[in-house]
Parts: sequence; structure tokens; C-alpha cells
Amino acid sequence: MKIVLTGGGTAGHIIPNIALIDDLQKHFDEIFYIGSGKQLEKDLILPYNIKYFSIETPKLVRKFTFKNMVIPLKLITSINDCKRILKDLSPDVVFSKGGYVSLPVVVAAHKLGIKVLAHESDLTMGLANKISKWYCNKICTTFDSTAKGKKFVCTGAPIRKEFKKFDAAPAFKNKLPTILFVGGSQGAAAINKFILENLDTLTLKYNIIHLCGKGKSSGAKHAHYIEIEFSNDMPTLINQCDVVFTRGGSNALFEILAVNKPMIIYPLSKKESRGDQIENAKYFEQRNLGAYIHNLDINTLIDVIDNSIKNKTRIENHQKTFYKAGNKNILNEIISLARN
Repeated sequence: MKIVLTGGGTAGHIIPNIALIDDLQKHFDEIFYIGSGKQLEKDLILPYNIKYFSIETPKLVRKFTFKNMVIPLKLITSINDCKRILKDLSPDVVFSKGGYVSLPVVVAAHKLGIKVLAHESDLTMGLANKISKWYCNKICTTFDSTAKGKKFVCTGAPIRKEFKKFDAAPAFKNKLPTILFVGGSQGAAAINKFILENLDTLTLKYNIIHLCGKGKSSGAKHAHYIEIEFSNDMPTLINQCDVVFTRGGSNALFEILAVNKPMIIYPLSKKESRGDQIENAKYFEQRNLGAYIHNLDINTLIDVIDNSIKNKTRIENHQKTFYKAGNKNILNEIISLARN
């Protein structure tokens, strides 16, 4: 059997595909990937020796701009490009993780009679998946409440096997609690600026590991501070810390959950996104899986960090009860669709 994976735009649409590759290789003779051609995607997919195909895909700009007016024409071109690729590959099934890159692949597969399964990570569906659902045979979801309709099934989230709790060598030799700040795959300017402005205050009470993003290093030096531009070993970084400060992407939240660590969630605002991260953050806070903060304020943050450390055992127990990796469920759905 053969399968085509698609999804892109951000690491959050690529990494869940990667989480499934090892298991997919046991059941599929050939695995292909169709993406946007961004270097981030290529860098993430390259180690898995999977043939990668690039397409030009239009992306909706979430404000009025004349660029959006040409999207229908560009989308038709992208769909036709995908049809040519899919005809040559002749896969048994397409698995889509969403993002604007996936839409023309899903539509092209449907037109060619190729079975399509999509996965929605967030509490509410993204625009690409909202449109794609009309062309999919089945849609898997991370959250129960997202699975509405005959096509939907709640499977849980695909999590990379490296994300689990283990004893990691401490990053610091002192006894202070360690806080890991993660701003997303590309770093986050507001978070970086906040940490540097409050570094002296933060390092009085905590060790700080700061994942700032490629090319965004400040060069700041402190005995209780480590600045990292990018890491391929997030499981170790998370295991080295007591609390994780993170954005609200579903993929990141569930990987932290897998390692079983208290988290502080600072989601992208509705000005920066469609509001999905805010919804994810509220969901996690309501179930005592993490703390949701609305604004970056040093006094508020310190209070939330201290409360997370104080209630670490209770939070971790809630996480253990809630967490369930969805890899096996998703794999079963893919194989079932490909064979039937």
C-alpha cells in the first residue's frame, strides 16, 4: 500500500504527521509528503527518507487585501498540480493534518477518487479542515466535542514517541526550580522581549531555559539563564524543567501533557490567529491541566509559576488521568480506510 501525507504552514501541522511515520512504515510500502516547499517542512521531513513534493498554495490573509481576491484562481492551479502528482503516485489513501497547504491536496485526491482522512488537532476546526471535510471520507479529532457528525471520530492526538517522562540530567547545578519558556517553532518576539526585560527578577527565584527561535539570540548571559535558538530535543528540555511556559497550539500542549509537567499557557491573540489557541487554553485550564494567562505581567506570572510548583502533584495527577495518545487509533483508521 501507498500513502500521501500532507499538512504545513507551521510546525504544528507537520509534527503530528512525523509522529505517525514509524508506525505507518510498518504497514505502507511507500510514504510520500506533499507540502509548501518551506525550508522548515523540508528540514523536518528530510531525516525520514520520504520523497517530498512541493506545491504553490495560496494562503488566506485574515484582513481585507486584494491578495485574497486571486486565491480562487491560484487554488485551481494548485489543485491541478496536485492531481498530476497524485496520478503519478497512485496512493491508496491521503492523510491530511490541515493547514492551507493541505486543501488543494485533499480536493485533488477527492476528484481522483482517492480516499482521504484528515485530523483536526484543535478544539475548533481550522479553515482548511472546515472546507476539506466536504472532500474527506473521515475526520479524526483530538477533542471529543469536535467530533460532530457521521464522518467524525475522536481518536486523540498523534504524539511523537520521544515525548514521555524520564530522568533527564539537570541543566543547572543549583536547587532553584527551572522554568522552560517556549515561544513556538519560530520563537515569539513578545515573549523574548518580556524575558529579557525581566531577566533579573526571574532569575532571583528560578532557573530559566529560554527557547527564543532561530536567529533571535540576544547573547544574554546569566548563571541562572540558558538561551537556545532551536532544539531538536524538546523531550529532554521539558523533562529538565519544573514548569513549561508555552503558546496554546494543541500539538505543543499534548506533547507537554505526555511528559506530565505543569504548564502555563499564553495563547496567540485573535489579532495573531483565529482564536484557536485561546480556546485550547481555556479547555486545559477548565480541566486543571494547565494555567491560562491573558497578559504578560511579571507579578502575575510569578504568582502563577509559584502556584503551579506548589500544586505540582495535583496538576500532574489530573494530567495522568486525562492524557491518552491517539497514535494507535489514528493508525487503525488510516489502515481501515486504505484497505476498504
